[in-house]
Amino acid sequence: MTLSSFGAPFLPEIVLLAAVLLIFLLDVLKVRRIELTGGIAVAATLFALGLIVADLGFAPLAFLSSIPSSQIDQLPAVGAAPLYAFTSLGLVFQAIFLLAAFFVCLASTSRPSDERGSPIFYGLLLLATIGMLLVAIASDLIFLLLAIEVTSIASYLLVAYTRKDVRGLEAAMKFFVIGALSTVLSFFGASLLFGAYGTTNLYLIREAGAAVGYPILVLLGYGFLIAGLAFKVTLVPFHAWAVDVYDGAPDDVSAFLAGGTKKIGVFAFFLVFLGPVLVVGTVGQSGYGLFGGSVALGPSFQIALGAIAVLTMTVGNVLALLQKEMKRMLAYSSISQAGYMLIGIAIGSAPALGGATLQVFAHVLMKTGAFLVVGAVAALGVGPLIEDWRGLGLRRPLLGTSFALMLLSLAGVPLTIGFVSKFVLFSAAVQAQGWFIWLAVAGLLNSALSVFYYARVLKVMFFDAPPVPSSPATTGVMGAAGPPVLPVGGLGYGRAATIAVIAAIIVAFGIYPQPVLGAIQAAAYHFVTVGA
Repeated sequence: MTLSSFGAPFLPEIVLLAAVLLIFLLDVLKVRRIELTGGIAVAATLFALGLIVADLGFAPLAFLSSIPSSQIDQLPAVGAAPLYAFTSLGLVFQAIFLLAAFFVCLASTSRPSDERGSPIFYGLLLLATIGMLLVAIASDLIFLLLAIEVTSIASYLLVAYTRKDVRGLEAAMKFFVIGALSTVLSFFGASLLFGAYGTTNLYLIREAGAAVGYPILVLLGYGFLIAGLAFKVTLVPFHAWAVDVYDGAPDDVSAFLAGGTKKIGVFAFFLVFLGPVLVVGTVGQSGYGLFGGSVALGPSFQIALGAIAVLTMTVGNVLALLQKEMKRMLAYSSISQAGYMLIGIAIGSAPALGGATLQVFAHVLMKTGAFLVVGAVAALGVGPLIEDWRGLGLRRPLLGTSFALMLLSLAGVPLTIGFVSKFVLFSAAVQAQGWFIWLAVAGLLNSALSVFYYARVLKVMFFDAPPVPSSPATTGVMGAAGPPVLPVGGLGYGRAATIAVIAAIIVAFGIYPQPVLGAIQAAAYHFVTVGA
């Protein structure tokens, strides 16, 4: 194998790494204008996204394909233990990760040109994205957890990259402490599985089936992995850190955390539990001897994951109802959305996995866009409370309409991508029959509950009278006298374009979802039926 043939499949990661080195080099040379560093980050993420889309078989971009088709969805030989593998589902998630990074990079170019720390922001964001791409190709528990740590460490630093924001520093410290605990639990779970199977390779674990010498280690190992990964996905009861971190982090960082990095935990759940636990019948059906009895591991974890999904949806929505600040409401909403994604993993069928993946894709659009709007409104001088948004939809109709579309999609209103993703996911639960139908019922009830707090925001934006301007700065913010500093009504070209594109995609795929839905369903079907 030549160096070029080995490196070609990793071209997206190489492109991002080259961009990181170039941005840091410019920082050393004191060339720190955000137009340059942000432009490099936008170009790198867009080019890497094009490479991934080409590898997924998009004909117009076929010339960009870097992974031979024979290496995609290829099962390793019996007994082989590869550290990584290229699967259609992994490529779909890589595209989702890059899409989130691209949107945040593009929107961030509207920040002040001479803002201090912009090279650090873009460099850390790209490093976090590299870790996310590596998660999507992992086939070994140690490789997977190390890739997660690459993203996590960069994320800790991103939250506090401004270095002077006390709330950001506090959020970063909380994030670091909880992240360290998550790492300990995950690696301890992996070590227990190594003690049971003699390997941490997911393919070999799947091949081993029920043939383990110490079944109690298997049960405990997967239990610790659930706890460790649940912190990453913000599943209840491992969710409390997320609200404070999202609220204290800079707005663009909050968009990246909520719309991007938490999705690595979702894919890790796919790898760890759909493959070796829920998909292969010998693992879930033969059972393990446990203190003289037996445990059907697959069904047991299906029930556990289903219960966590319902608990996460309910707690997230109920607490979101009680919030008075916009960012905290969106943070709890993001927690509830994680519960919907977990439904697909609990069911374990190809349609359910496809629905969960589509929900991940929709959530990237909805939540990234929503936090970017919050950042844009804050930059215009509007306060953090929901009541501070009074009349914003009337004063700034395009911005208000875009945000309304994102909230309606989060609520699952028809003609939005959020409705399509929930429809596919809940339909898969009904199709699975048995107690899985109750997961669909719980999802529908929680979707109805979420309408209340989303509708409250819409009411404040479009039906409540705007506040009376009390200062010249406020007057400029609300669209009266006084020209905004940035173009496009004070938003800036990058931020305005990002919000507009996200809103358009939400509606476009809500009306005609087949282009993305077809690719996701095909990848999910192959992953479940073949195991790769």
